[in-house]
Amino acid sequence: MNEFYEKLDELYRAGDLNAVEKFIQNAVNDAVRGSIESAGLYNELAGFYRGVSRYAESEDAFNQAVEIFKSLGMEGSPEYATVILNLAGLFRLKGNAGMALELFLKTKEMLEDAGERESYAYVSVINNISLAYQDEGEHEQALQYAGKALSLMRAGGSNEREIATSLNNLAAIYLSLADLEKAEEHITEALEIYDAMSTPDGHHSAALATKASVLLRRGDRLGALELFNKAIDLTRRFFGENMEFAVCRRGISDIYELLGDLPSAIWQLSDAKRVMEKLLGTDHPSVVNVQKKLDLLSGRLRGAGSE
Repeated sequence: MNEFYEKLDELYRAGDLNAVEKFIQNAVNDAVRGSIESAGLYNELAGFYRGVSRYAESEDAFNQAVEIFKSLGMEGSPEYATVILNLAGLFRLKGNAGMALELFLKTKEMLEDAGERESYAYVSVINNISLAYQDEGEHEQALQYAGKALSLMRAGGSNEREIATSLNNLAAIYLSLADLEKAEEHITEALEIYDAMSTPDGHHSAALATKASVLLRRGDRLGALELFNKAIDLTRRFFGENMEFAVCRRGISDIYELLGDLPSAIWQLSDAKRVMEKLLGTDHPSVVNVQKKLDLLSGRLRGAGSE
């Protein structure tokens, strides 16, 4: 499998999403049906679909992996727990933080029972529990788990990409708590890691977006605008027009609104809505809220035109 993952990393770095999908699908088709290898490949395919926000296909592929492990009597194994961990991440991205948190905590127990407290999967689940608590608005709980995840990563010699992701998570929590000093401290370290990497990393975009949010809170609208645009370019390259892409569009819309450029604010938010509708459906609460904001901005623009 080492050769498979080396080729996969190469395709991801090239930003050719069609080639990535085809490569993983071919590997799934070539694997022995119902084998551990095939379950791992379904998990990889599901992760790809999750990254590009093709949520229905992602859930189906995760369920394929789950059923294979069940048929092999591997429920409770570290491999099974890893798939449940990734499935929980999908629920979180779909906006079901409650279900995600339930599965994350279940995964944590499975890994602890299996003696995997020092494994990569265990550190990952601790980090993801933090994200789910953050989504639920329980920022102190989120901070506790995020700090634990970072400590485990540093102690365990995790690679810099993982540490940078954890630092970004902490920065986002501190931002939610309005602690701009600590948010900036953590996101600055994360960006230093990304900037020093020899090859671009897709998660760099999330850190750029967090830094943009910090700058916006500090009143640096043009600096924030620049970073959101960089985040959009990186997100499109590695993941296409996913939810992170839409979130950046919303951030840019907010900046243009603050700058008094309502036409640009409306265009950016309309494009965010286009992507969100495609991924979530027209009736999703997030899409409904964006439409309400669009109506408000349009009303203000019409009012300004009539003066």
